[in-house]
Amino acid sequence: MVFLHELLKAAGEPTRLRILNLLRQGDVCVCDLQTVLQLPQHTVSRHLAALRHAGLVADRRSGQRVVYSLTPAATPQLRIVHILVERGCECDEVLQADRKRLRQALQRGECRVERRRSATRRG
Repeated sequence: MVFLHELLKAAGEPTRLRILNLLRQGDVCVCDLQTVLQLPQHTVSRHLAALRHAGLVADRRSGQRVVYSLTPAATPQLRIVHILVERGCECDEVLQADRKRLRQALQRGECRVERRRSATRRG
């Protein structure tokens, strides 16, 4: 059974809330989360693992990338968290700025980590 207090505890940490906010836009690669959050890969991965363990996010491989998404709101507890994230994030300036940076990163259309790796191989 999923307990609401466990979901809220996982979602309530500031970086995790920022990640949940970004995943509202759909599937996002870890490298794009790193870019937007301006955090190292290991930090982002640690927070994603906590969210995955709580059942708030799911991951899948896409080539060498790991892509994350929000889990469907299949239980009343998950629906509550989805609603809180959706409504709460709309009135927070930092979270809105994150979403803007993510849209810009996605418009560029290429994973920044892969771009750096390609440049290193060429050099």
